[in-house]
Amino acid sequence: MNIPNDITLPFFAYGVFKPGQLCYPRIRDFVCMTVDGYAKGVLRERDGIPLFNSSGGQNKVKGSLIYFQSGSEDAAYKRIVEIEPGRVYRWDKARVNGKIISNVLFGKREERGSTPLEDVEEWDGKDDPFFRHGLNEVKTILENNSSFKWDYAALFRLQMAYTFLWSIIERYAGLRYHLGNNVNQKILEIATEESFVDGLRKYVKSERVVYSASDLNKYTLDSSNPQNAIKYYYQVRSNAVHRGKAVVDDFDTMKFSLEELLAIFTDVLDSSFS
Repeated sequence: MNIPNDITLPFFAYGVFKPGQLCYPRIRDFVCMTVDGYAKGVLRERDGIPLFNSSGGQNKVKGSLIYFQSGSEDAAYKRIVEIEPGRVYRWDKARVNGKIISNVLFGKREERGSTPLEDVEEWDGKDDPFFRHGLNEVKTILENNSSFKWDYAALFRLQMAYTFLWSIIERYAGLRYHLGNNVNQKILEIATEESFVDGLRKYVKSERVVYSASDLNKYTLDSSNPQNAIKYYYQVRSNAVHRGKAVVDDFDTMKFSLEELLAIFTDVLDSSFS
């Protein structure tokens, strides 16, 4: 996806690039001013991604009008297109607050595979059902089974909660880093976040090792090595999905990994929306 034709225009952000949302840090260093605004249109959503449609009559979509520092517009717009929004968006212009011509990411084929956000004027990623209700379900499983003891039913409950937690994490990584399909690349990005590094030191108390079920590669959980740690947690997920091996060692690995990763990711999510 190319940058807009006229980069001297401000950028109207109504989704992940709004201040306080997951992608705003990508452009924050280039911003000189933000102003609350609205554009006439409606919102739709596809796979958790908001889509703007200007054919909403007198309906209004709220967002932020973002002005970039003089001379940094090209770099700022390149930061936006680096997450490959061309998969779901196209550039166009809209009037913000009834008068200010602005660059806007319009939904591409916005009605295909999407759902209307009826009576919603402003989108907020914190309200994503995976982040709000889904994460609470994972927490509830742990709270209701605080005395997990080895048996097949307990192992399966742990596996279900852990693989679902990873579905939430992958959704987060997709919205924050890249709208494309390279899951492994996006997962590794999480290890660079300060809140993830801090969470490892806070919640991981011992070193552990797990082996790949397919090629027997070794993965080590070390609180001082974030890259290896995220690979470890993802390998635990892969073993559960592809192998489902029901042994006592798997049970302990799954239980500790779920407790730690849930606490770490909760901190990461809170920090990202702060």
